[in-house]
Amino acid sequence: MTLYEAAGGAPAMRALAADFHARCLADPVLEHPFSHTGNPEHVQRLADYWGEVFGGPPVYSASFGGHSAMLHLHAGQGAQGDLGDRFVACFVSAMDGAQLPEVPEVRAALRDYMRWATDEVMGLSPAGSVVTAGLPMPRWDFDGLCR
Repeated sequence: MTLYEAAGGAPAMRALAADFHARCLADPVLEHPFSHTGNPEHVQRLADYWGEVFGGPPVYSASFGGHSAMLHLHAGQGAQGDLGDRFVACFVSAMDGAQLPEVPEVRAALRDYMRWATDEVMGLSPAGSVVTAGLPMPRWDFDGLCR
């Protein structure tokens, strides 16, 4: 079973993305970057991205270009301070809000992914950061990053 399936599939990813997005908009630090996405489809794209990472269908890659495209959207934004920690905290809280299964292994794997992903994006935050083209979409399972 994939992490995607264990978490509840597409409906769970959509609920998680919606709850997470709302929490970020309510956070005084995260509100600014989240209120300026300029894309009414952001929640669905986020759900598609996470779904693909966790073993679901490749909807995000097929529609939006994959991992490098996502990183390019976030690179060079100058994020600093505790933004990353707040981001992860909102994600962890969103698992409850979205009523994801209360299975410790599922929750831990999702949390660990978000910490890893946040660290990756924060590493590309300085102005002038360059994203390598064609990066493969990361895959995350119960044991972490699949290599």
